[in-house]
Amino acid sequence: MKHKLVLNNDVHPHKGFNKWLALLITNGVGNMWFFYVLIVFIGGWMLLSKMGPLGFDPYPFALMLLIVGGIFQALAMVAIMVGQNVQAAASDARAETDHETLDAIHTLATQSVQILEGQNKILALLQGQVKNG
Repeated sequence: MKHKLVLNNDVHPHKGFNKWLALLITNGVGNMWFFYVLIVFIGGWMLLSKMGPLGFDPYPFALMLLIVGGIFQALAMVAIMVGQNVQAAASDARAETDHETLDAIHTLATQSVQILEGQNKILALLQGQVKNG
């Protein structure tokens, strides 16, 4: 059995714009830096709305932000799901290869034990001949 190394790019080599974009969005949105950007944006929005004469009333924009945020979430959710499906396919391929490798290792270990048991029997017979001879 020939063993092989399976990498992410072997399973989804970013062929096709859709896979590439889905993985870009999944990897971009699914990290802590995106979280920090959102915190800074929301914190800045709230801070600007509370600053005395420079402040503005955030409420007329709240409905617009809710609508835009909902649309963004809906679109991002679909793209993230596609990206996760592509990543899951890569994980499945790696798991299959790992299973084949572990199965081959188990077969080799079983054969090694059988060989060692056979050698122990031969040694026992030889020791018996030495004692009798």
